[in-house]
Amino acid sequence: MASPSAPPGSCAAPRHGRRRVVRALPAALLAASAGAACGALVPPADLKPPSVSFTDLAIDAVSAERVRFTVRIATRNPNPIDLPLSNVYFDLAILGRPLALGRIAEQRFTLPANGDRELPVSFDVAPADLRAVLARLLTAPMPDAVWELKGTANWGASPLPLPFSRRGDASSLRRLLEGLIPRG
Repeated sequence: MASPSAPPGSCAAPRHGRRRVVRALPAALLAASAGAACGALVPPADLKPPSVSFTDLAIDAVSAERVRFTVRIATRNPNPIDLPLSNVYFDLAILGRPLALGRIAEQRFTLPANGDRELPVSFDVAPADLRAVLARLLTAPMPDAVWELKGTANWGASPLPLPFSRRGDASSLRRLLEGLIPRG
């Protein structure tokens, strides 16, 4: 509910004259009504998760302490509404071993309704961890789920993180790594 002194369409706290009404409402109801009136602070309950696939990999920097690389992720929003997201962070594990922490460069972005968007994700990896994972990829039998992305994202300006998780197989990881392996 906008206050009388707030601009039309904005989301401001009620004025002091409405204090009795505000005190009578439970905090959860107040948050829910504010969310509905002010661009939804929580996502709708029936949202389908976006599909995610890797499209490109580039090594950005290499030092003794870290390897920084960027993975381009193709996303597909199957929902009839835009998905406003912010503060997206990832943990990447390969063959069950934590490998890298990542983040999307844009603090806030929108996945368009029933649309596609490609996003760059930056990851930092310790060189020793990268060598160990690559060695395991070359020698270990391949399970069904080779990689897993776990993370959180905020819905728009909401302070509540929403967890997510995606897994992929060996073929999707091989396609991603093909750009790194020189062809002889």
